[in-house]
Amino acid sequence: MPKTDISEKILEHEVLMELNSLQKELCTRANEYCLKLDPEPALCLFRLFPGISMTEWEDISRRHDLKQWLTLPIDGDAYPHLKQVQETMERLSYQTDHDPLTGLANRRAFDRILDIEIERSRRAGTSVSLAIIDLDDFKQVNDTYGHTKGDEVLVAFSRKVFQTTRRYDLAARLGGEEFALVLSGTGLVKAKRVLNRLLEEFRNKRFESPEGETFSVTCSVGLTCYKGTVDMDVKQLIDLADEALYKAKEQGKDQVLVSRIPDIDLVPQETLVQANEKQFLFGK
Repeated sequence: MPKTDISEKILEHEVLMELNSLQKELCTRANEYCLKLDPEPALCLFRLFPGISMTEWEDISRRHDLKQWLTLPIDGDAYPHLKQVQETMERLSYQTDHDPLTGLANRRAFDRILDIEIERSRRAGTSVSLAIIDLDDFKQVNDTYGHTKGDEVLVAFSRKVFQTTRRYDLAARLGGEEFALVLSGTGLVKAKRVLNRLLEEFRNKRFESPEGETFSVTCSVGLTCYKGTVDMDVKQLIDLADEALYKAKEQGKDQVLVSRIPDIDLVPQETLVQANEKQFLFGK
């Protein structure tokens, strides 16, 4: 091995050892900070590594998963480094709001967007429909065919959900095999039609086990609709959809079940019509 290559390997080893030691120390300090819960100032650490170019650092960073470390040159063109900072920030921002497996919004983003949609509905008097979706007997898929095949099912369902929704709707994975759809400006009749199509298309999709056996997966959905005429928060709306989902599971799964409509309490008793007619009138 040429002498220059040996020198580079030694320098890289020293850089990695120092970074590893620093990471451990910072993790210890971070844990102590979380235990104390006292506000303390944060600071950035800079270390000069002579002889390492941007290209060499990118190679080291890629091979040793050091993307969380940001760089800035002492002299020369700062643009490649600033571009890397921007890409890192964008990646971290995306990861904050998205589920890593499916690419759909995560629970954090879902709660935030649903709260915004409830506020929009209350102010503008428009409809927003919320669907909580659960894959039926998903534990059996994992137990029978393995978690890798289970992940494949989750990803396939996520793609189907994404294809079914509009750009301004929100599709989210709440955790495990539970998903959610926030259909902006959509009443019950249209929302139920969209969801029934989703269930039918996914029901017809075939998956192949490692042994060559084929199987399919069904879904159950709890659906509710808010029209902005009563006070409502995120938890209350989710509870309504969850209640409908529970009943859908009880009544045989593989179906969309509509919750009671929160706005219906505003209708005077003497004007109430039969339940099915009420669902139709308030869902249009």
